[in-house]
Amino acid sequence: MANPQSPNTQSNVQQTPVYFEQENIDRLMRMVMTLATEVAVLRERIDTHEQVAGAKKLFSAADIEAFEPNAETAAARDAWRTRFIDRMLKLMSEEMEEAR
Repeated sequence: MANPQSPNTQSNVQQTPVYFEQENIDRLMRMVMTLATEVAVLRERIDTHEQVAGAKKLFSAADIEAFEPNAETAAARDAWRTRFIDRMLKLMSEEMEEAR
C-alpha cells in the first residue's frame, strides 16, 4: 500500500499554478516571468563584470557606454538576436498548434 504522504502520489505532484482564467494568458505570464528572471541574472553578471573591471582599472562603465561595435560584431549580434526571436516565436507557434 502506498503511503499517502509519499512524494510519488498523484496528489503531491507539483502542478504549474494557474492565475488567470485563460490558459494562454498564464503561458504568456510564465514566459514573461522566465525572461524577467533571466534579465535580472544577466544584469547582476554584467554589474559584476563592470565592478571587477573597474576595480582592476581595465575599463569603466563609461567605456562600455561609449563602445561602438565594428560592422562584423554588429552583424553577429543582429544575427544572434534574429535567431533568438525566431526561437521564441517558434516555441509559441508550436504550442498554439498543439493546443488546436
